[in-house]
Amino acid sequence: MSPWKVLLLGTAFVWLHQAARAEPQRDSDQDGLSDELELQTGTDPLRADTDYDGVPDGIEDANRDGVTDPGETDPRRHGLFPGTYPHIPEPLVFDLVRGLGARRGELEVNTLVVVDLRRGPVLWAPEVEWAFAEGYALELELPLVDRELEAVKLALQGTLPSPWPDFTHGWQTFAEIGLDEGNVDTVLLYIWGQRFAGKWSYLNMGGARLSIDRPGPPTAVMLVNSSLFVDAREWQTWGIETNMVAGVDEWAVRVFPQAHFQVNRRFRLQLSVGVELNADRVSPLGAVRVILE
Repeated sequence: MSPWKVLLLGTAFVWLHQAARAEPQRDSDQDGLSDELELQTGTDPLRADTDYDGVPDGIEDANRDGVTDPGETDPRRHGLFPGTYPHIPEPLVFDLVRGLGARRGELEVNTLVVVDLRRGPVLWAPEVEWAFAEGYALELELPLVDRELEAVKLALQGTLPSPWPDFTHGWQTFAEIGLDEGNVDTVLLYIWGQRFAGKWSYLNMGGARLSIDRPGPPTAVMLVNSSLFVDAREWQTWGIETNMVAGVDEWAVRVFPQAHFQVNRRFRLQLSVGVELNADRVSPLGAVRVILE
């Protein structure tokens, strides 16, 4: 074969090889991530929004490298919130000590404010939450009434192994010590929650509270808390929370429709206007929780 033919064939081979490399990779769901990358990293090449949170996979993985870099969100996990899958929002008023499945080293500072819109006073409680091990967290809370510190609360929470991928459960216990008379409330709760139908989730808590009030005898009441949530957007959740207390001499029900807004990856805001019903009255309540993670 003549040198000219060898040169011509070589040039043609190089050109065809470069053209093949330049050909765009298949993107079946048109989310900006190639099928090859999605298969490698665990997102769905046939679904533009793998985690059903309303944000395409290629928007969450902004540089489209298959890695969740700082400033990005994980297209395989619903929502911006920390914690392992399944992501289940925390109730506004009766919150958790970090989310179930918390990762070691997670730290949160938040403040809850609850106001009786008819009579007052202002109840508020700054708190610090820290996951000291995988699935386990501690909390220190300082309940106040207006400007007076009423008590000190210490809480411990653990996550239990789950038999199903969309289900999570665990336990929480805490003690709240009154500063005026030394009264002590101790609580033990079982917690369980689940994601379903893509954007929906529920969280339930059930247990008991034992109150040691001096000089009277100890009293016990049952606690049942249920919440239902829907994640309208990755940054926006709507829900309703019910908190129930039932005992021989005490009963009350609180209902809090609420909205959660993830302002950025570190700052979250929860808002509600709800109502409390007990044997004496019906009270309209306003509630706000400000969260820094």
